[in-house]
Amino acid sequence: MPAFDYQRLYDRMAPFYAPAMRLLPVWRRYTEAILPWLPADGRILEVGPGPGVLHARLATPTRMAVGLDLSTGMLKQARKRVPLARLICGNAVNLPFAARSFDAVAMTFVFSAIPDGQQAMREFARLLQSGGILALVDAGIPSNGNRPGRWLAAAWERFGDFMRDEAALMRQAGFEIVEQREFGAFNSIRLAIGRKP
Repeated sequence: MPAFDYQRLYDRMAPFYAPAMRLLPVWRRYTEAILPWLPADGRILEVGPGPGVLHARLATPTRMAVGLDLSTGMLKQARKRVPLARLICGNAVNLPFAARSFDAVAMTFVFSAIPDGQQAMREFARLLQSGGILALVDAGIPSNGNRPGRWLAAAWERFGDFMRDEAALMRQAGFEIVEQREFGAFNSIRLAIGRKP
């Protein structure tokens, strides 16, 4: 079975993605769950900034934020929202940055779309400084096994996503887990925060 073409899908969705987020304010709150875990200064890489809604919050006078997305359509929308941002087209399993070049990596609802999650985690570990933070929010299978939550996870999988244990993959890549919790509708959203030793 051929791999799902996320680039094409998100290129087509790009003009409508941010307006859809405004119609679903809970979605924005889900993505913002990572903000308290990110450093107030330094260099932050956002993997999958989409139309730049969260990226506008990450780019502050004390932080240098870089966005990397597979979709050129999404990057075009992000440039409209954050004109001075450094936005790069690229793939999370082969990041075009030097080792130890970031203080934090942020991603929201992106990791489940990456087929090779282990390789992506190794890349995040490679480019983070010692003490660097990996902050991730994504859909998942609720640990309490509730039926509506399992149904939502199955819907994500039908869409082409991969439901996995993000914290376990972080540990395999050498991260220490500093926070892990489920929240949102039927506990179907996961927050995982890792720190590179």
